[in-house]
Amino acid sequence: MDFLYDLCGKPFGWIMRLIYDLVDNYALAILLFTIITKLILFPISYKQQLNTARMQRLNPKLEKLRQKYKSEPQKLQEAQMQLYQEENINPGASCLPMFLQFFILFGILDVVYKPLSYILKVKDSVISSAFEIVQKIDPDLAKQGTSLRRELTVLTAHHDHASDFLDTFGDSLSAQVSEFYDKFNLFGLNLGSIPTWHPDSWTPTAIGLFMIPILSGVLQLILTIYMQIVQKKRNPGMKGMGCMNVMLYIMPVFSVWFAFQVPAGVGFYWVCSSFFSLLQTVGLNLYFTPKRTEALCEKQNKKMQKKYANGKKSFMQKMMGAQELSEGQQKRARYEEDTKDMSRNELSKYNQQVLKDARKRMAEKYGESYDESETDSKEEKK
Repeated sequence: MDFLYDLCGKPFGWIMRLIYDLVDNYALAILLFTIITKLILFPISYKQQLNTARMQRLNPKLEKLRQKYKSEPQKLQEAQMQLYQEENINPGASCLPMFLQFFILFGILDVVYKPLSYILKVKDSVISSAFEIVQKIDPDLAKQGTSLRRELTVLTAHHDHASDFLDTFGDSLSAQVSEFYDKFNLFGLNLGSIPTWHPDSWTPTAIGLFMIPILSGVLQLILTIYMQIVQKKRNPGMKGMGCMNVMLYIMPVFSVWFAFQVPAGVGFYWVCSSFFSLLQTVGLNLYFTPKRTEALCEKQNKKMQKKYANGKKSFMQKMMGAQELSEGQQKRARYEEDTKDMSRNELSKYNQQVLKDARKRMAEKYGESYDESETDSKEEKK
């Protein structure tokens, strides 16, 4: 897990250091960091929103397929994939922004936990020596110093016992650490502190820390309710809102729970991220009107047709090809297992039935009529 934090944290630590040097305040640096990452990810978010709008456009066709194959899940899946291929839509495209969001979250978590390393560029050997001092002067605080929280405990202990760290830090670094501690806050709230449900006393600081997780949950709730309203408005006859209903409750609860587990700095980033995500989602939904979406879909389809005109396969074509290959191998294995002990006459009848079933499936696939009695009559004449 530490490797994952380091992998995500180093690039974001470099960005945070640049921003902090410009604004000289950690909370403001987190706010600007959130805006910058949202701008960097905006092209991906735009494509995700467009893909969502295109999926909404297909809902009437998808609903017809669900009704047609409601008792045949395998055929329903094949028909849906065929429709996605025809419309050049990748239904899994919306997963990428979520993955990137969690990648950034791991990064910002590591940056908040390690301000001495990323912001002040203190060497790890110096931090280790400083943590040994914490173990001597405040054992209870040192017990909180896990591999992630080690630097935050040093920062707190130095604020309370600065003179004990002079031999390790020196005058210059000690002054920098003290100055940074004063700027490592949001309206007086230490961003290294972890909010709690039951503080020893409900001081203004405890209330302020408590409100960060609550605010993150409220923003997520507003976002999911808004998305649900948009879905129902654009697809009034759409059924099966189960996924959206789950998200309506899961994401706000997760946001509150998560923000109570991590330092307030990470919770503050989550609040900022949720707020800008709400603004971005509202803006993109206003932009993707039905008329504009239809025009963009036509443009996208022409672009994709041109792109794959030379025989190059799209993602959905590759998926369908892989599925057909897998099904073919499974059918071959079943055929060999079913026919290994058959006589020649039994095998002939079995092959005729397999051929009938294949013709029936093809007729259903292309909407043609299929009369099994006519096929039987032709086979008898032969």
